[in-house]
Amino acid sequence: MLDRLLSRPIYLAIFVAVIAFVVYLQTLAPSVDFIDAGELATDCATLGICHPTGYPVFTLIGWVFAHLPIASTVILRMNLMAAFFTALGAGGVVLLANELFGFWMPKGLKRPTGQKKTGKPKAANSQKVKNKNQTNVSHVSQPAPLAIEQPSNMPALLGFATGIAAAFSSTWWSQSCSIEVYPVHLFFVPLVLTFFLRMLRNEETEKAARDGKVFALLLGLSFANHMTTVLLAPACLYMFFARYGFSKLARQRILRLTPFFLAGLAVYIYMPIRSAMYPPMDWGHPTTIGAFLKHVTGGQYKIWMFTGGGAAAKQWSYFWHRVPQEFTIVGGVLALLGIWAMFNSAKVKGTHILAFTLLLFFGCLFYSINYDIHDIDSYFLLAFLAVALWVGAGIGFASKFLTGVRKEYALVAAAIIIGAIEIGSNYSEVDDSGNYMVEDYTKNILNNLPPNSIIFSTQWDFWVSGAFYYQLVEHLRPDVLVIDKAMFRDRPWYFAELVARKPEVMNRVKPEMDAFLKYLWAFDRGEKFNEEAIAPAYEKFTTALVERNLDRPIFVTQEMVDERDDLFAPKMKIIPSGVAYRLALKDTLFDVAPPKLNWRDKSFRRHDYYTDDSRLLQAIPLASYAEQRLHRGDNQSAKQFLDAALIFTPDLNANIDDLGDRDRSIAIAAVEKFQQFQALRKQLGN
Repeated sequence: MLDRLLSRPIYLAIFVAVIAFVVYLQTLAPSVDFIDAGELATDCATLGICHPTGYPVFTLIGWVFAHLPIASTVILRMNLMAAFFTALGAGGVVLLANELFGFWMPKGLKRPTGQKKTGKPKAANSQKVKNKNQTNVSHVSQPAPLAIEQPSNMPALLGFATGIAAAFSSTWWSQSCSIEVYPVHLFFVPLVLTFFLRMLRNEETEKAARDGKVFALLLGLSFANHMTTVLLAPACLYMFFARYGFSKLARQRILRLTPFFLAGLAVYIYMPIRSAMYPPMDWGHPTTIGAFLKHVTGGQYKIWMFTGGGAAAKQWSYFWHRVPQEFTIVGGVLALLGIWAMFNSAKVKGTHILAFTLLLFFGCLFYSINYDIHDIDSYFLLAFLAVALWVGAGIGFASKFLTGVRKEYALVAAAIIIGAIEIGSNYSEVDDSGNYMVEDYTKNILNNLPPNSIIFSTQWDFWVSGAFYYQLVEHLRPDVLVIDKAMFRDRPWYFAELVARKPEVMNRVKPEMDAFLKYLWAFDRGEKFNEEAIAPAYEKFTTALVERNLDRPIFVTQEMVDERDDLFAPKMKIIPSGVAYRLALKDTLFDVAPPKLNWRDKSFRRHDYYTDDSRLLQAIPLASYAEQRLHRGDNQSAKQFLDAALIFTPDLNANIDDLGDRDRSIAIAAVEKFQQFQALRKQLGN
C-alpha cells in the first residue's frame, strides 16, 4: 500500500495539497487584509470589474466561493478560497516536478529502434505508405518518441519533496493567507507547464492531441486569470521550438491548439458584458474596445514599469535578499546542488532541463525587477517556483550518495525535514491569523464619523479598499460617502460610481463635474486637450463639491494634511476632528466625542510599512485633536484623545535593525512619534 502511494504522483500531489491546506488554515487571515483585498472581495461578491487586468476567471470563481455556506462572512470565504487554490497549486508542483525529473531529466536514454547514433531518424522527411485501402498517403515526419530509463518511483518522490519545498516557502505560503488573484494563478501555472511538457513528450498522436488541448485550454484560462502568465513564454517557446524546430509540423500543432487557447481566453468577454450593467464595482468601465484593451493590458500601471535603473537595482537587490529567507539556507544549498545536477543531465531531443528552468527564473526576474512598487514579492512567484524545482533536483542529487537505506524512505524523510525547517523559519512571517488591522481601521473611521459624512482619502492600501467591502457587502455605514481622492483626480469612470452611490451630492456640482470630465476623459484616452485648462477645472470642481455640500460633515485623512493638494478646495481650512480632519471655511474648533476604537493587534505585533503606517495614520489625528484641546485649556479631553492615540502604540522594544530600508524608516518614525505621545501624556498626569 505504501509503495503504491509513493509511486503514484497524483496521490502524492493530493497528499501535499491536503497537508498544505491544513497548515494554511492555521495562518489564515480572519478578515480583510491590506492593499486590494477589500476591493477584490467586493468584486467577487457583487460580480464587479476588478482593477486591471480585470481577472475574470478569478472573479467568477470568487463569486462561487462568496456564496458557499462555508464560513460566517464573505471575506472569510474569500480567504479560504485563497488557501484552497494555493494548496492545489502546491499539489500541481508535484505533478510538474514528476514530469520534469521523470522524463526531461532522465537517468539514462535509450535510442529507439531504427535510430542512428546521431539521433536522426532513418526515414526521410516524407515517405509513401499504404493504408488499409492501399491508398498512398504522404506523411510529414514525426519527432522520434522518447524512450527513457527511470526508477519507478524516484520522480514522484522528488516531486513530493519539491511540492513541499514550494508550499512552505515564504511568498508562496503568504498567498494562502488572504484573498488575492495569485492563489488561482499558482493553481494554473504548474498545470499549464505539466500538460505542455506532456504534450511534447507524448509523440503518439492521441496522447499528444489530448494533452495539447488541455494545455492550450489551461493556458487561455490562466491568461484570463492573470496576464503575468506571459512570463512562461520564454521557457515554453524554447522547449517547443528546440523540440520541433520551425517546421511544418510545429506550425500545424500551433494551429490545432489555437482554438482551445482562445476558448479559455474567451472568459474575458465577461468584462464588457458585466460592465455594461453598471455593477457596484466597475473599474475602468471597459465597454469600448479602447477601454477594454487598456484595462486588460494594465495601461494605468505603465508609470511604475521600466522607470529606470535605480528601481531595477533596488528590486534586484531585494530579490536576492529574499531567496535564502524563502527556502532557508538548507533550501538554498540544495538549490545550488540542483542546478549542478541539471547542468550535468542529458539533453532530451535537443532540449535541456537547466535551460528550461533558467528561462522560467530569469524571464520572471528580469520583468519583475522593473516594477517599482513596494509589494513586489508576489511578482517573483515564478522565479521561486524555479528555485523549488532546483531544490527538488538537489535532493535527488544528494540521494545518490545514500547507501544502506531504501531511498524512498530517505526522500520522504528529506521532504518532511525540508518542510519542517521552512515552517519553523517562515511561520511567524506569514502568520495572518491575528490580523484585524484593516477591519479595525476601517470601522474606526466609519463608526466614528457623524451621519451623512463625506471623507476623502488616498489610503487605499490601509482602509479605503476595505471600505468598499464593508459598505457594499456588509452594508456598514452606507450613509458615509468614501471618496478615493487618487481615483477622483485621474479616473473619469469613477465618477459614475460616485453618482450612483450619492446622486444628491454629485448632482449639486454637475456643471463643474462635466467641465472637468471633458478634459479628464480626453487625458484618459490619450486625446489632445487644453492641458493648461485641466488644473483650473479641477480646482473649480473640487471647490464647488466641498462648499455646496457643507450641510454634510466633510473630512480628509492624515496623508492629505501631510501633503496638501493646493488644487483641492484650496479655500478650505483643515481642522483636527478626532479620527480625521474636518474641512471648514474658517478656523474653528469642533466638539468631538471621545472615539470608540478597536485595535486587536496583540497577536499581530509586527514592524513593517503597513502595520506601522496604520498605527501612525490613526494615532496622529487623535493626538492633533488632543493638542488643540490642550491649547484651549481642556486638559481632560486632551487626556482622553491621547489615551485613544496610544491604543495604537507599536512594540517599542522590538529590534528593528534587521528590517529593510523602507520598513525600518517607518518603524523608527512610529517609535519616535509614539514616544512623544507618551511623554506628553505623562506630563498631563492622571
